Amino acid sequence: MLEVYKEKQPLFYEEIIHSIKNQKITHAYLIETNQYLEKDDLILSFIKTLFCENHYMNSKNCNECNLCHLIDTNALSDFIVIEPDGSWIKKEQILEIKEKFKTTSFQNRPRIYYIKQADKLNKQAANSLLKFLEEPDGNIIAILEADNQYKVLETIRSRCQIYTLVNNDNSKKFLDYELLLEITKVLEQKKEHAIAYLPMVLENDYRNKEFWNAMFCDMISVYENALRRKQNSKYIDYGEILDFLTNSNSTNKIIYKIEVLFKNIKRLEYNLNMNMMLDQFIIEFTGGEMDA
Repeated sequence: MLEVYKEKQPLFYEEIIHSIKNQKITHAYLIETNQYLEKDDLILSFIKTLFCENHYMNSKNCNECNLCHLIDTNALSDFIVIEPDGSWIKKEQILEIKEKFKTTSFQNRPRIYYIKQADKLNKQAANSLLKFLEEPDGNIIAILEADNQYKVLETIRSRCQIYTLVNNDNSKKFLDYELLLEITKVLEQKKEHAIAYLPMVLENDYRNKEFWNAMFCDMISVYENALRRKQNSKYIDYGEILDFLTNSNSTNKIIYKIEVLFKNIKRLEYNLNMNMMLDQFIIEFTGGEMDA
C-alpha cells in the first residue's frame, strides 16, 4: 500500500495524496529516486494507486485484487514497463508504447507506461518520447524514473511533474560527499583562482569527463536544495554542504550557478579540450550574478 510510505517518504506521499484528492493527476511524472532502495516497490504502489478505482487507499485488502496481481506480473494490457535493452532504451521501445496504446482502454481506465532508468534513453528514443509527451492523451500517463533527474533531457523534464525521493544516506546519494564539499568550497571561496587550485585537489580526475558529468549533477542537486531552503520550500537536508551554500549565496546567485552547471553538462557531450572547458566553467561559475 502507498500508506507504507507515509513515514518513509512523507514529502512524496503528501503531494501525491493531495493531487489525487483534488483530482489533479497529470499526464507525466518523473520520479528522482536518489538510489532509494525501495524505489521499485514505491513506484509500483503509486502506479496501482492511479489504476485503482478507490485510489488504493480505502481497503484493508489492497494489493490483493486481480488488478494488482496483473500489474505485479506485468500482464495488464493497459500497463507497459520499459527498461534499457542492453545499455540504452531504444526508439523502437518507445514506438511500441504508441502502437499498443492506439486504442481506448476496454475497461475505461487510464493506460500507464513506466520507463525505468529514463536517463538511459538514447537520442532517438528521447526525441520520440518527447513527441509523445508534447501531444498527451488524457487517458495516458507516463511514469519516468531516474536516480538523478538532471541526467534526463531537459525538454522531457519540463513536461513532467517531478518528485524527489529522500535518501538519507548521503554516501549513496553522491559520487563522494567529502570531495563534493571540498570542490564546492574551493569554487565558492577561491573564485577564479580555483583554476589553479582544483587540478591540485583532483589530480588525475581533473580531466576526466565522466567524473565531471557526475560531479556537475551532484552539484545541481545540492544547489537546487539550497535554493529551496532559501525560498522556504521543502528541501532535502544535506548537512554541512547545504549550510555552507545557503550562507554563501543569494537566491539569484544560486539560480545563476544552477544554470551554469546545466550548460556545462551539455558541453561535456562534445569532444572539447577539458582544460579549456573547465577554465571557462570556473570563470562563468565564480563570476556569478549581482545580488538583487
